[in-house]
Amino acid sequence: MNNQDKKTITLPVLSGEKGWTELKIPDSYGKGRAFITGDRSSDRIRVRYFKKDSDNSFIARIWFGPSTEGPAGFVHGGSMAAVLDEAMGIAAWILGYTVVAAKITVHYRNMLPLGTVTTIEAKVTSVNGKKIITNGKIYDETETLYTESEGLFINIPPERFGKMIMYRDTFQRS
Repeated sequence: MNNQDKKTITLPVLSGEKGWTELKIPDSYGKGRAFITGDRSSDRIRVRYFKKDSDNSFIARIWFGPSTEGPAGFVHGGSMAAVLDEAMGIAAWILGYTVVAAKITVHYRNMLPLGTVTTIEAKVTSVNGKKIITNGKIYDETETLYTESEGLFINIPPERFGKMIMYRDTFQRS
């Protein structure tokens, strides 16, 4: 890439709203390599996580940078699916479930332009034994809906997560 091909990327401020409590992800989470949260200087994905005080549901602000490009000028669907997977999983962790994804279904509603600051909401919709069902969606400030998703997560014993379980309290703070 030559200097003419390089573009200056302005990273947005991802702020919460009144009634949201930020969930701070430690720098050591995943040893800084976690796919979504691991590279804070990236032009890929920038994210800040929150918990809604009113109902303890998960919410986030996210920016999809140029390195998430799929179709020219738009976010790759796999990038959106990865973020929804993580968001729906955290929604379950907030409620005390230690889950892993078994199946996620993503419905793409509109193409998401690169550089758009979006909001992600995710919540647990049902619990049946070890099966936790979640829903998630990505939309922007004009309420344009980009994706909706449903996830089947399996609640597993916390000790199966090994050392990672120490991060559980990050998601359960009130």
